Amino acid sequence: MLVRAFGQLRLWARRVFVYTPEQVAPLAVKSILLSFIAVVIGGAALAGGLYLRGQLDAPASEVITVKKAATERGNLGHRPEFWLADPQGVRHGIGEWDGKLLVMNFWATWCPPCRHEMPVFIALQKRYASRGVQFLGIAIDDADKVRAFAAEIGLNYPTLHGQLDAIEVMSAYGNEAGGLPFTVLVDPSGTIVARHPGVLDEASASALIEALL
Repeated sequence: MLVRAFGQLRLWARRVFVYTPEQVAPLAVKSILLSFIAVVIGGAALAGGLYLRGQLDAPASEVITVKKAATERGNLGHRPEFWLADPQGVRHGIGEWDGKLLVMNFWATWCPPCRHEMPVFIALQKRYASRGVQFLGIAIDDADKVRAFAAEIGLNYPTLHGQLDAIEVMSAYGNEAGGLPFTVLVDPSGTIVARHPGVLDEASASALIEALL
Protein backbone atom coordinates (compact mmCIF):
# COMPACT_ATOMS: atom_id res chain seq x y z
CA MET A 1 0.00 0.00 0.00
CA LEU A 2 2.84 2.40 0.88
CA VAL A 3 4.59 1.56 -2.40
CA ARG A 4 1.39 2.32 -4.34
CA ALA A 5 0.91 5.62 -2.47
CA PHE A 6 4.48 6.66 -3.21
CA GLY A 7 3.98 5.91 -6.91
CA GLN A 8 0.80 7.99 -7.03
CA LEU A 9 2.46 10.94 -5.30
CA ARG A 10 5.42 10.71 -7.65
CA LEU A 11 3.10 10.76 -10.67
CA TRP A 12 1.33 13.81 -9.23
CA ALA A 13 4.63 15.56 -8.73
CA ARG A 14 5.59 14.86 -12.34
CA ARG A 15 2.34 16.37 -13.57
CA VAL A 16 2.78 19.49 -11.46
CA PHE A 17 6.36 20.02 -12.50
CA VAL A 18 6.14 19.29 -16.24
CA TYR A 19 8.14 22.00 -17.85
CA THR A 20 8.03 23.46 -21.35
CA PRO A 21 10.34 25.85 -23.12
CA GLU A 22 7.99 28.63 -22.02
CA GLN A 23 7.82 27.53 -18.33
CA VAL A 24 10.79 25.75 -16.78
CA ALA A 25 10.54 24.09 -13.37
CA PRO A 26 13.97 23.71 -11.83
CA LEU A 27 14.95 20.06 -11.55
CA ALA A 28 16.45 20.72 -8.12
CA VAL A 29 13.06 21.75 -6.71
CA LYS A 30 11.42 18.65 -8.18
CA SER A 31 14.09 16.42 -6.67
CA ILE A 32 13.71 18.05 -3.24
CA LEU A 33 9.92 17.60 -3.29
CA LEU A 34 10.19 13.91 -4.20
CA SER A 35 12.76 13.39 -1.46
CA PHE A 36 10.48 15.10 1.06
CA ILE A 37 7.54 12.87 0.05
CA ALA A 38 9.71 9.77 0.44
CA VAL A 39 10.80 10.88 3.93
CA VAL A 40 7.18 11.48 5.01
CA ILE A 41 6.04 8.06 3.75
CA GLY A 42 9.05 6.34 5.28
CA GLY A 43 8.43 8.04 8.63
CA ALA A 44 4.80 6.95 8.64
CA ALA A 45 5.78 3.36 7.85
CA LEU A 46 8.38 3.36 10.64
CA ALA A 47 5.91 4.77 13.17
CA GLY A 48 3.31 2.17 12.20
CA GLY A 49 5.85 -0.63 12.50
CA LEU A 50 7.00 0.51 15.94
CA TYR A 51 3.37 0.71 17.13
CA LEU A 52 2.59 -2.82 15.94
CA ARG A 53 5.82 -4.13 17.45
CA GLY A 54 4.87 -2.56 20.77
CA GLN A 55 1.45 -4.22 20.65
CA LEU A 56 2.96 -7.63 19.89
CA ASP A 57 5.57 -7.29 22.65
CA ALA A 58 3.04 -6.09 25.26
CA PRO A 59 1.84 -8.50 27.95
CA ALA A 60 -1.38 -10.39 27.11
CA SER A 61 -3.21 -8.58 29.89
CA GLU A 62 -2.58 -5.29 28.06
CA VAL A 63 -3.36 -6.52 24.55
CA ILE A 64 -6.59 -8.26 25.56
CA THR A 65 -8.59 -5.70 27.48
CA VAL A 66 -11.98 -6.92 28.67
CA LYS A 67 -14.59 -4.26 29.08
CA LYS A 68 -16.31 -4.44 32.44
CA ALA A 69 -20.09 -4.58 32.17
CA ALA A 70 -22.87 -4.18 34.70
CA THR A 71 -24.68 -7.24 35.99
CA GLU A 72 -28.43 -7.29 35.42
CA ARG A 73 -30.29 -8.66 38.46
CA GLY A 74 -33.85 -9.40 39.50
CA ASN A 75 -36.65 -11.63 38.27
CA LEU A 76 -35.70 -11.89 34.61
CA GLY A 77 -38.24 -14.52 33.67
CA HIS A 78 -38.39 -18.30 33.60
CA ARG A 79 -35.48 -20.03 31.91
CA PRO A 80 -36.16 -21.15 28.31
CA GLU A 81 -36.03 -24.87 27.60
CA PHE A 82 -33.26 -26.21 25.38
CA TRP A 83 -31.30 -29.33 24.50
CA LEU A 84 -27.64 -29.41 23.46
CA ALA A 85 -25.00 -32.12 23.15
CA ASP A 86 -21.95 -32.58 25.35
CA PRO A 87 -18.54 -33.15 23.68
CA GLN A 88 -19.17 -36.91 23.73
CA GLY A 89 -22.35 -36.46 21.69
CA VAL A 90 -24.88 -37.08 24.50
CA ARG A 91 -27.77 -34.59 24.47
CA HIS A 92 -28.83 -32.88 27.69
CA GLY A 93 -31.83 -30.71 28.58
CA ILE A 94 -31.64 -27.73 30.88
CA GLY A 95 -34.19 -29.40 33.18
CA GLU A 96 -31.47 -31.86 34.20
CA TRP A 97 -30.15 -29.24 36.61
CA ASP A 98 -33.45 -28.14 38.15
CA GLY A 99 -33.22 -27.70 41.91
CA LYS A 100 -29.68 -26.27 41.69
CA LEU A 101 -28.42 -22.72 41.66
CA LEU A 102 -27.19 -22.89 38.08
CA VAL A 103 -24.32 -20.72 36.86
CA MET A 104 -24.47 -21.03 33.08
CA ASN A 105 -21.46 -19.68 31.20
CA PHE A 106 -21.39 -19.20 27.41
CA TRP A 107 -17.82 -19.44 26.11
CA ALA A 108 -15.51 -20.60 23.29
CA THR A 109 -11.98 -21.93 23.02
CA TRP A 110 -11.16 -19.12 20.56
CA CYS A 111 -12.24 -16.44 23.09
CA PRO A 112 -9.26 -15.32 25.26
CA PRO A 113 -11.43 -13.63 27.94
CA CYS A 114 -13.45 -16.86 28.24
CA ARG A 115 -10.29 -18.90 28.74
CA HIS A 116 -9.12 -16.36 31.30
CA GLU A 117 -12.15 -16.68 33.57
CA MET A 118 -12.69 -20.45 33.44
CA PRO A 119 -10.07 -21.34 36.10
CA VAL A 120 -12.06 -19.07 38.44
CA PHE A 121 -15.22 -21.06 37.70
CA ILE A 122 -13.37 -24.32 38.33
CA ALA A 123 -12.35 -23.05 41.77
CA LEU A 124 -15.87 -21.79 42.55
CA GLN A 125 -17.46 -25.08 41.46
CA LYS A 126 -15.24 -26.89 43.95
CA ARG A 127 -16.00 -24.37 46.69
CA TYR A 128 -19.79 -24.26 46.29
CA ALA A 129 -20.69 -27.75 45.03
CA SER A 130 -21.75 -28.91 48.51
CA ARG A 131 -24.12 -25.93 48.78
CA GLY A 132 -26.17 -26.79 45.73
CA VAL A 133 -24.35 -24.68 43.13
CA GLN A 134 -23.80 -26.13 39.66
CA PHE A 135 -21.72 -24.52 36.93
CA LEU A 136 -22.60 -25.36 33.34
CA GLY A 137 -20.61 -24.36 30.28
CA ILE A 138 -22.13 -23.83 26.85
CA ALA A 139 -19.43 -23.56 24.20
CA ILE A 140 -19.96 -21.95 20.81
CA ASP A 141 -17.43 -24.37 19.41
CA ASP A 142 -16.61 -27.78 17.95
CA ALA A 143 -16.72 -30.89 20.12
CA ASP A 144 -13.07 -31.88 19.62
CA LYS A 145 -11.79 -28.43 20.60
CA VAL A 146 -14.03 -28.36 23.67
CA ARG A 147 -12.85 -31.84 24.73
CA ALA A 148 -9.19 -30.91 24.34
CA PHE A 149 -9.47 -27.64 26.24
CA ALA A 150 -11.55 -29.18 29.05
CA ALA A 151 -8.86 -31.84 29.53
CA GLU A 152 -6.10 -29.21 29.42
CA ILE A 153 -7.55 -27.09 32.24
CA GLY A 154 -9.10 -29.91 34.29
CA LEU A 155 -12.69 -28.76 33.85
CA ASN A 156 -14.73 -30.06 36.80
CA TYR A 157 -18.22 -29.16 35.62
CA PRO A 158 -20.25 -30.21 32.56
CA THR A 159 -20.14 -28.27 29.34
CA LEU A 160 -22.38 -28.53 26.31
CA HIS A 161 -21.60 -27.19 22.88
CA GLY A 162 -23.09 -26.15 19.56
CA GLN A 163 -22.89 -23.61 16.77
CA LEU A 164 -26.01 -21.79 15.56
CA ASP A 165 -28.16 -23.78 18.01
CA ALA A 166 -25.99 -22.67 20.95
CA ILE A 167 -26.07 -19.07 19.71
CA GLU A 168 -29.88 -19.26 19.62
CA VAL A 169 -29.87 -20.49 23.23
CA MET A 170 -27.62 -17.60 24.24
CA SER A 171 -29.96 -15.15 22.54
CA ALA A 172 -32.98 -16.70 24.29
CA TYR A 173 -31.23 -16.10 27.62
CA GLY A 174 -30.82 -12.40 26.91
CA ASN A 175 -27.63 -12.01 24.89
CA GLU A 176 -28.92 -10.83 21.52
CA ALA A 177 -25.65 -9.02 20.76
CA GLY A 178 -23.80 -12.34 20.79
CA GLY A 179 -20.72 -11.24 22.77
CA LEU A 180 -18.62 -13.68 24.77
CA PRO A 181 -18.23 -14.51 27.57
CA PHE A 182 -21.76 -14.32 28.92
CA THR A 183 -22.96 -15.73 32.24
CA VAL A 184 -26.50 -16.36 33.48
CA LEU A 185 -27.59 -17.41 36.97
CA VAL A 186 -30.77 -19.48 37.32
CA ASP A 187 -32.23 -20.17 40.76
CA PRO A 188 -33.46 -23.62 41.86
CA SER A 189 -37.03 -22.81 40.78
CA GLY A 190 -35.91 -22.07 37.20
CA THR A 191 -36.05 -18.27 37.36
CA ILE A 192 -33.29 -16.26 35.71
CA VAL A 193 -31.99 -14.02 38.49
CA ALA A 194 -28.82 -12.49 37.01
CA ARG A 195 -27.11 -11.90 33.67
CA HIS A 196 -23.55 -10.68 33.18
CA PRO A 197 -21.96 -9.83 29.80
CA GLY A 198 -18.17 -9.98 29.90
CA VAL A 199 -15.65 -11.50 32.28
CA LEU A 200 -16.57 -12.28 35.88
CA ASP A 201 -13.72 -12.13 38.37
CA GLU A 202 -13.70 -14.34 41.45
CA ALA A 203 -14.90 -11.67 43.88
CA SER A 204 -17.84 -10.62 41.70
CA ALA A 205 -18.89 -14.19 40.93
CA SER A 206 -18.68 -15.17 44.61
CA ALA A 207 -20.79 -12.17 45.62
CA LEU A 208 -23.48 -13.10 43.07
CA ILE A 209 -23.60 -16.69 44.32
CA GLU A 210 -23.55 -15.82 48.02
CA ALA A 211 -26.46 -13.40 47.54
CA LEU A 212 -28.58 -16.23 46.16
CA LEU A 213 -27.77 -18.98 48.67
